[in-house]
Amino acid sequence: MIRLFITLPVTVALIIFAACNQAPVELSWLQWKWTSSPGVLALLVAALFYATGSASVWVVVLRQIRRARRAEQELRTLRASLPETDAPARLPGLTSAPANSPMLKAYATPQPVETPPAPEVAPAPEAAAQPATLPRPPEHS
Repeated sequence: MIRLFITLPVTVALIIFAACNQAPVELSWLQWKWTSSPGVLALLVAALFYATGSASVWVVVLRQIRRARRAEQELRTLRASLPETDAPARLPGLTSAPANSPMLKAYATPQPVETPPAPEVAPAPEAAAQPATLPRPPEHS
């Protein structure tokens, strides 16, 4: 997005400059001399620099893409060379914990859960005459 804010005003300014400066002028560089409008020359120079900048950026980007592909292939090779029995069994929900994590060890060992017995409540005299409509909660063993 920032490239748009830089490229768009520069491009518009170059187009306006080229439209305003159409009269041919004699131009020289070192020993070469030619006749051209300054607007066309500005557009040609801008296109040359834009192409040079784009090519240099693509050289860097392609190098990074090659490095990423090579690292991904190396990772696949290393994962394929690992035997399945060496990998510790992971419990669901702890996939991001390290293998030697105390949290993983505590989670893996079953902890006994003790629930206190439900207190016996004597039914009210009105409830004894009517049948019970609510189901009883399951008892824990």
